[in-house]
Amino acid sequence: MIENSIIESNASATSSSVDNIVLALDGESIILKNPSISAEYDLPDEDQSGQSSSTNSSEKGIKPKKLNISGLIEYSTPDRLSRLIELSYQTENGGAKKLYRVANATANVINLREAVFSGKVSVSPHSTLLAWQISFTLSERKSVPEKRETRARERAQENGDETVDAVGEEMPEETAEKEERSWFEENILAPVNDALG
Repeated sequence: MIENSIIESNASATSSSVDNIVLALDGESIILKNPSISAEYDLPDEDQSGQSSSTNSSEKGIKPKKLNISGLIEYSTPDRLSRLIELSYQTENGGAKKLYRVANATANVINLREAVFSGKVSVSPHSTLLAWQISFTLSERKSVPEKRETRARERAQENGDETVDAVGEEMPEETAEKEERSWFEENILAPVNDALG
């Protein structure tokens, strides 16, 4: 009991330095103590060499990126835990999992913009602190490769191409460039550039 009181008083004394807002979902801050966030994604392929020494392999698509998040929520702030659980259960109108805009430095670096809660959400009492140890995973949706594949398939169907699955994942450079242009570049600079030749 004494140990817990000491831990609690120490935690409250250093609260401002330990509470970290490192993640926001749709602009709502997820406040954790001692947060840990890691990213992972798979680039699966299949060996095509058979019995030979060839290094040929077939790609099996770029899989969704994932953010693994863990941290502590103190017993004194149960509303934070309740809200996190509530967010994990949110659904869209059609019943699908709620898609969140993700704001986080690691997510930004790996270009993960939108994600859903995925897999297991774990909540357990910490062994020595007056806090819950929580962990959860956010899995990417509507990734850039996925959007490219979808557009490539739609173009193939519009052109009457029956071999839709054979369409490459790469977007034509012109389309990719157009996507990356801002409104200013698209509507002001591009016409001026074309006029100047």
